Amino acid sequence: AAMAIDMGWSRRIKEAIEKDRFVLACQPIVNTATREIESYEVLIRMLDERNELIMPSGFLATADRFGLAAEIDKWVIRHAIDGLARQRVAAPRLRYAINLSGRTLTTPGICELIQDKLKDTGVDPSALTFEVTETVAIADMVAADLFLSRLRSMGCQTALDDFGSGMASFAYLKDLPVNSVKIDGRFVQKLATSPVDQAMVKAMNEIAHALGKLTIAEFVENEESAELLAEYGVDYLQGYHLGRPILMLEDNPESLYANG
Repeated sequence: AAMAIDMGWSRRIKEAIEKDRFVLACQPIVNTATREIESYEVLIRMLDERNELIMPSGFLATADRFGLAAEIDKWVIRHAIDGLARQRVAAPRLRYAINLSGRTLTTPGICELIQDKLKDTGVDPSALTFEVTETVAIADMVAADLFLSRLRSMGCQTALDDFGSGMASFAYLKDLPVNSVKIDGRFVQKLATSPVDQAMVKAMNEIAHALGKLTIAEFVENEESAELLAEYGVDYLQGYHLGRPILMLEDNPESLYANG
């Protein structure tokens, strides 16, 4: 029964890829010191047959099991760069952060796709940050190193997501070619009331800065946590307290985003 459900989802995902039944949502990332939005993390939503939104938790795991994750990433890359090109006409300093799956790191042609889209749209490569999770990077350090180094050579920024989720995070961080790290949200959600999480976040921030990396705290859900993170010197904040994901409007580039 579970396999039949999975097969059904696999078919729906393939149809969504073929028929462009995805939409992008963006969540603001703010400068800790100024509280100004400096970039957006690009997130994906799938549309069902009635145009209702399906959240990533409903389809990404199945997509990964059936080898479709890289195809979804390609869809996101194409549409995100096109969207960024439109938005930067009105907001020339706008930046996007795009998540990549583990399979994408070893899929041929991804870097070429990014390079071609940048050339076609004229988007500054440094306006794009590509994120991979710590788990993905550690699973294949050689592939992660090669892929991230290639992106950096093109002028793009790179980030390590969910930093702190692995036991050997600090050791691996020394060798990964990333510009920034996102502190795992599990350490941030209860930051205001957890001395242990406070100590962990302080340590992660200090180590990352010592290695010349910028830091981003995700899952910031209250002002108390935001103030503590500012006190620790974390560079950027992301979470519901600063702004929820909102759907991108492709047909109205003059308006940055529409609620959705």
